[in-house]
Amino acid sequence: MSGPDLSRSVDEEIIRYLSRLFGRQSEVHHTSLFPTNKSECLVVALDTEYYPDRVDSVSIELRAYTNGDFHISYIEVYSGDRRRCRWDRHDQPHNSRDHYHPLPAASTAAAVDHEYATDLTRVVETTVLPWIDDRVGIRWDSVA
Repeated sequence: MSGPDLSRSVDEEIIRYLSRLFGRQSEVHHTSLFPTNKSECLVVALDTEYYPDRVDSVSIELRAYTNGDFHISYIEVYSGDRRRCRWDRHDQPHNSRDHYHPLPAASTAAAVDHEYATDLTRVVETTVLPWIDDRVGIRWDSVA
């Protein structure tokens, strides 16, 4: 096993850009750029008014690196139960470089290979946000 990738540093420019984009969305309650407990991360708290009452909180955590690696987590607390999924681009032994860890736990064992756009902004636009829109619908359907 090799050591840490020294070329992998935080891509502050893209994270700041995405923070500005998310900050303009009505579905976003607030954003936290590089919070002290997640110093490489953009944390986006979504407005739970768009979800059924039993959804306590929803957030996105986004990490981006100058070598093209990224991790985007969706975290939903529903009736006290924490659910998580994650879109990843990084080298590791369990899947292809681009892969997805599904709900409910984003486990490595459940990860599936995926193919993402090269640009992280496009990944957010074409993969993550449509998935979240579908998830909101699923949450409402489960209440009916």
